[in-house]
Amino acid sequence: MDLVKPLLNFLRRIIQNRYMIQSLVVRDIRARYVGSLLGIFWSVIHPLSQLSIYYFVFSVILKVKLGPEYGGTHFSIWLIVGLLPWMFFSEVVMRAPGAVLEQANLIKKTIFPSEILPFSHLAAAMVNHFIAVAILLILIGIFDIGLSFRAILIVPYLISIGIFAMGISWILSAFNVFFRDIGQVIGVFINIWFYFTPIIYPKNLIPDRFQELLKLNPMLHAVDGYRLALLGQKDPNPLGLVYLFTIGLCCFAIGGLVFKKLKPAFADVL
Repeated sequence: MDLVKPLLNFLRRIIQNRYMIQSLVVRDIRARYVGSLLGIFWSVIHPLSQLSIYYFVFSVILKVKLGPEYGGTHFSIWLIVGLLPWMFFSEVVMRAPGAVLEQANLIKKTIFPSEILPFSHLAAAMVNHFIAVAILLILIGIFDIGLSFRAILIVPYLISIGIFAMGISWILSAFNVFFRDIGQVIGVFINIWFYFTPIIYPKNLIPDRFQELLKLNPMLHAVDGYRLALLGQKDPNPLGLVYLFTIGLCCFAIGGLVFKKLKPAFADVL
């Protein structure tokens, strides 16, 4: 009940401030692409450039082979599906330290529900994620990969990732008001986390003695869940989803408490 209460309070606050959140998301997306020649297409070009590098290194040079659970899936499609949940998560977390600082004027001059600021970043990242999923579905059609009913299972994984990222965002955005180095540290941490998560290489390449340790990484289950739901020959592991959701919910509750505790001092420091 202690974990559910902050979630319900947050959902109530989201509904109350839905028009403000919508305005923040639209302004965020416009600010990111306004004046740019290619506009929103950059949200596709950047991931494609990353994908090309990873594909060349791991498929062409290292000739990494996928496990039997993915049948004859092309490595590039397998790579895109693994990158999708990670890019959503990392975008939200990487932008979190600046969420409160970017709106310092609002917080200093008015009574403002600052807890919705990290959520507006999450909502903007969700828009990018939906665009990426739509492009993926087109590619799946081109490569003639049959989708099964399992594809709908990416929804609970996406919700769990969102809850997890929201909790981390509250913690980072609140602490960064007082300790400005957090914005630099999180970039390094996310980069390390990326390579410790089997996104660009199959997890069966990791030695057996580290496999149990690997399962403690919540994002492993998110990446695995997406891949098995969209490409796999078997169902995703439900225990992995439960673990991801539980970690996300705990992080959400802790993040909410940290933000609530530090929020009254924001205006004095900004």
